[in-house]
Amino acid sequence: MPLNVGCWVCTRGLKERVPQSCVMSEPPIYQFGNGVCVRRGDLLELQLTRYATPGNPNLHEPVEEEWLGRVMGQINSPSPVFLDVGAGIGYYSTLVKKKWPLARVFAVEALPKHAEALRQTLVLNGIDPSAVTLIPEAVGTRNGAATFRDDGYGSRLAGMFERKNSIRVRTRRLDDILLNIGPVDAMKLDIQGSELAVLKSAKKSLKQRLVKYLIIGTHGAKIHSALVRYLSLLHYQILFEDPAPPMQPDGLIVASVFSGKK
Repeated sequence: MPLNVGCWVCTRGLKERVPQSCVMSEPPIYQFGNGVCVRRGDLLELQLTRYATPGNPNLHEPVEEEWLGRVMGQINSPSPVFLDVGAGIGYYSTLVKKKWPLARVFAVEALPKHAEALRQTLVLNGIDPSAVTLIPEAVGTRNGAATFRDDGYGSRLAGMFERKNSIRVRTRRLDDILLNIGPVDAMKLDIQGSELAVLKSAKKSLKQRLVKYLIIGTHGAKIHSALVRYLSLLHYQILFEDPAPPMQPDGLIVASVFSGKK
């Protein structure tokens, strides 16, 4: 699929100059500064505005992506294992496969429309969808099923009495996922406020050091602080933490099992 470098992106009154972007195809395609392509219709207007903010190099989450690159660069393996929990439309899963083609990538995404978008994102980037193992479930504190609120990028496990925009999804504990796929070199976790509960329920795996690097999107200052304390108690080294990094909608914690920077 040919891409025209530096074309104009026009969407419902929003017109912006985006380097390395293209919508001259059907369906319209958006290309990020790192070369990752997604379907334009899978993005929100507020996301496009954020990508065009002065200082943002046209990336989805610049600080998180910088740390992902640092972490992956520290992994001493020709085929690192990357677990993408809350994979959305596949931005990070695709990025890892593009930069580290031999990586084993597992993408956990419960929302059916995002799971389908993830497959399409891989295809747009010349990656066989079978090269990424899709786990179409929600990570929770127990195995079974639960109500899941469809709020697009803000989708999450719903409360007991929430019914609006809700669907039923399968749930699986992080411990059980790790038991099936084995030790993970790097895990990205973005699950809209359930991160502390999920990681507490996976205490056994974390104490066994089954995840070497954690890259966690946090949702709220209280959860952010509690996660820093919890990971420190498990003797993870906090490499970076900021409840409100620039040009990103969520907080960020990066932690490692290693006692010092390699």
